Amino acid sequence: MTDEPRPPDPQQRQLESAAVVLGLARPMVHDDACLTADQLRWIARRLVESLAEVLRIAADRCDPTPEPGGGDGYNSSIRSITRP
Repeated sequence: MTDEPRPPDPQQRQLESAAVVLGLARPMVHDDACLTADQLRWIARRLVESLAEVLRIAADRCDPTPEPGGGDGYNSSIRSITRP
């Protein structure tokens, strides 16, 4: 056993990244926020990417069996987190 720190878990890094994106997005949705279309598209893209990753992580934790076709996070099935 060594005292070296373990490398960060990729899923944990993705969840932390999603939290950062959410923190950036929150002020952008206030009624008094004055944003350009480019800024709105940028944050929308980041939110979509983060949500896709979080859904993939949730699906993996609910049903760790691999999906046929590999799924890319955008078009992957969410069946494993929607079934009873």
